[in-house]
Amino acid sequence: MNRPLIENRDFLRHFWHPVCTRAELETANPSGLGPLAVTLLGERLVIANFNGNIVAMEDRCVHRFAALSTGTVVGDSLRCNYHGWKYGPDGVANHIPACPDQPIPRKACTKRYECQVKYDLVWVRLDSSWDCTDIPFCGDWDAPGMRSIVGDPYTWNTSAERRWENFTDLSHFAFVHPGTLYDPAYDRPPIPAVDRVEGELRFAILPPQDMLENLPENAPIGSFTYRCSMPYTINLKIQLYRDSSIFTLWTTSSPIDATHCRNFMIISRAEKANDPDHAHKAFQKLVLSEDAPIIESQWPAEISLDEVSLATDKVSNQYRKWLRELSIAATKGREAFVGALKSDFTDER
Repeated sequence: MNRPLIENRDFLRHFWHPVCTRAELETANPSGLGPLAVTLLGERLVIANFNGNIVAMEDRCVHRFAALSTGTVVGDSLRCNYHGWKYGPDGVANHIPACPDQPIPRKACTKRYECQVKYDLVWVRLDSSWDCTDIPFCGDWDAPGMRSIVGDPYTWNTSAERRWENFTDLSHFAFVHPGTLYDPAYDRPPIPAVDRVEGELRFAILPPQDMLENLPENAPIGSFTYRCSMPYTINLKIQLYRDSSIFTLWTTSSPIDATHCRNFMIISRAEKANDPDHAHKAFQKLVLSEDAPIIESQWPAEISLDEVSLATDKVSNQYRKWLRELSIAATKGREAFVGALKSDFTDER
């Protein structure tokens, strides 16, 4: 038996989700302008740069439904390379080569979606009608004295919810990352106070400091402070035990569909000599290679109400509770959804 936690996923359309990095768009075509095909919540989109204006549209020409992502950016238009139809940044066809002297049909337009670039990521919001969400917080992106790098995106065959839970799961470190990220002797996780603050789950933990004796030098262990913007973004700020400097891991999962997610990571750390970017990227890839087989083995990929939870699952239990509240509230309209999203709660534990 499986009862999915989320029965209606339409509420996710009201949030901003990243779909690619700026670098991916720039390398998708020799022009540096795209187009680039992406998928978000089951919607096939095309991302393109129109003279510095990055746009997201439905990835099909309305003529014969060819993918616009196979087309070419020409000035301030995206040309479909099947019959040469051109679309402006508003999604409206502005040129039909086969009929240059005839009026362009009023229906000759493709959907355009709200799109922004932030943290060198391209973000899309599929439904802006309620206009009640912001691009998630990334604490040290442009902080003085900090160096930030965007990691390589990766796709997992699991839901964005399970990826979120994996990153915030305090019980798995000793078993999935023994000797890499955690000492297996410390298999009893803390149970933190978990607060809701302005659309974020917030909590903090203090891993045992003496673990450093048995871990790699570049393992980022210290005081952990989490700010998790609903529904899928995590800003983990670490004050490292080894030198008291700040190290921040920021990650978000973008739901390709209900059972697949594309994941983005930003690594921020204090500027230091002899501290190459590739070493930090390599360490995170190692950690991810340990996580992926376990997370992709979970079935169904969607979170189920029939899973057995413990007190030590407090973070994910609170996360699941809020997700379900949001999904139900969204069916009642904007006011209910905003009320659920902005509902603050202080855990008195």
